[in-house]
Amino acid sequence: MAEVPEVEIIVRDLKQAVVGRRFVDAEVRVPAAVRFASPPDFTQNLQGRKVLAAERRAKFMLLTLDDGQTLALHFMLWGELQLRPAGSERPPATLVVLTLEGNEELQLTDTLGYARVALGPTSMLASQLKLEELGPEALDESFTPEVLAKLLRSRRSALKTVLLNQRVLAGLGNRDADESMWAAGIDPRRLASSLSPAEIIRLHQGIRDVLEEGLRLRGTQRDLFGVQGQAKHRRNIFGKTGAPCPRCATPVSHLRIGGRNTHWCAHCQPSDGASPEAPAQTSLL
Repeated sequence: MAEVPEVEIIVRDLKQAVVGRRFVDAEVRVPAAVRFASPPDFTQNLQGRKVLAAERRAKFMLLTLDDGQTLALHFMLWGELQLRPAGSERPPATLVVLTLEGNEELQLTDTLGYARVALGPTSMLASQLKLEELGPEALDESFTPEVLAKLLRSRRSALKTVLLNQRVLAGLGNRDADESMWAAGIDPRRLASSLSPAEIIRLHQGIRDVLEEGLRLRGTQRDLFGVQGQAKHRRNIFGKTGAPCPRCATPVSHLRIGGRNTHWCAHCQPSDGASPEAPAQTSLL
């Protein structure tokens, strides 16, 4: 599953392997994969453009080009991006192929077909993708417990729902939100505004620990060069309904909150907010 650690790893790889190079051509194999411009314009407008920078905003990968355009890519759930020799075999799930100078190409694949690209003037693209509406980045140094407290203070929805609202906090997906709340010992059904200062500090630390360990292990998917990341998709509680909690052996609970599958430990994450006795330290991944 492509969440922020997986996307951030790809962006770091793009900085290493693609920034400074030009696109020679583009092949749109699945027209629906191009949000804008039209597939023919996408191909034409990308040809000859040099990549000046690569950055991430939430789960968007943004490549700044030398003519004032930005190329955006989004993996959705299971998309992948591979750098391969030009003319390599195209997997059946290939959506778009971007040929680079130096006889290499970027292959965007997705077995579900949901991954998307977009190309346009930077300001227009930011508006179309609503990038200016995104909240602070969970991985930024400026994201502090005080910032998190301010974000949650007036939110009268379940904590899980608020954490997944990218307009509130950019950088958490379904998996990592569950793991962060488990690490912090906070029930995902709690009202976001009900957290105490101590709980906010624990949640902030849990978010940072989960994301940073995911980065250290280079995510759960293959990186730009085809190397498999070492993080596990099914970590401590996510996707483990009924399995014993790694800290206390209580069966992991499951519920859909805001339409999203949610997993937690009823003992380690009590609904009344009381913190259970601190267990022995367990790896987050």
